[in-house]
Amino acid sequence: LKFLESVARHHDVDEGEFEYSSIPEVSMDRYSYFSESSNDSVLVSQVENSLGYGYTRNNGYMFYDIQNVIKENNLDITTDDELGFATKDEIQQEVENLIHSLGIELEYAINIQSVTAEEVNNLLDEYFNLEANNIEISRFVTDLYMVSVNFSIDGIPINSFAMGDYEAGVVAEDTVFQLTFTENGLENADLRGYNAVGEKQKEINLDSQEIISLIENKYANIIILNETQLTSLELVNLHLLGSKTSEESELYIPVWLGIIEQEVDGVTYPTYVFIDAETKKELTLF
Repeated sequence: LKFLESVARHHDVDEGEFEYSSIPEVSMDRYSYFSESSNDSVLVSQVENSLGYGYTRNNGYMFYDIQNVIKENNLDITTDDELGFATKDEIQQEVENLIHSLGIELEYAINIQSVTAEEVNNLLDEYFNLEANNIEISRFVTDLYMVSVNFSIDGIPINSFAMGDYEAGVVAEDTVFQLTFTENGLENADLRGYNAVGEKQKEINLDSQEIISLIENKYANIIILNETQLTSLELVNLHLLGSKTSEESELYIPVWLGIIEQEVDGVTYPTYVFIDAETKKELTLF
């Protein structure tokens, strides 16, 4: 596995030191390494041709949870301020070095946000019910940089959220890379859904108005009792996995992603529509 070679080389670990395991239910192969001296862990996973990479320093898994809680709850506690232990330019350089060291071939944009120790302390108390005076928890109460890397191909962003059901035969996975830095350096890194670009796709349809018409015509022929509207339309790249996908899904596929919103009893429900940008046919993920 070429990606495993790159990861092992980056961490200065012999490839043979990684322990192999598998999860047959999702066709996943896993290669894990744990350093007993430093408590650092490294993980490489593969589902079909989709690759994942994880690194955690000194059992610092809580940093991963902290970043996810901030994102999932849209907490307004991050800033653009620079922290005392490193400039944002220095953090950006470290992230770029890691991306290149891992051999990632995609275009990328790096977003860096800072969080103060005070905000982390409040978050641990409110969302984890943990007190910072606990010795094991106090190490996480520190200033930190949250880093998100968004990927694209030829300027078209890659989908950043998962949808579908792998066991049912098809899923559009997300390609996401998030990292956390403190004064001790890189605390954790989590990359999932990475796939080599492969061949370039054929000519794609860039006429958004034509796609809007296709979607509107579809819903015009469906009896809908509540108000429905197309609220957004974006050209993205998808990577499809599952037994019901074709060999072409080994590549990223450019699609138009439309979001249809329907209001029922004052509650808005979104429906996602995927239109293949090459064939203009709808992709069904459910």
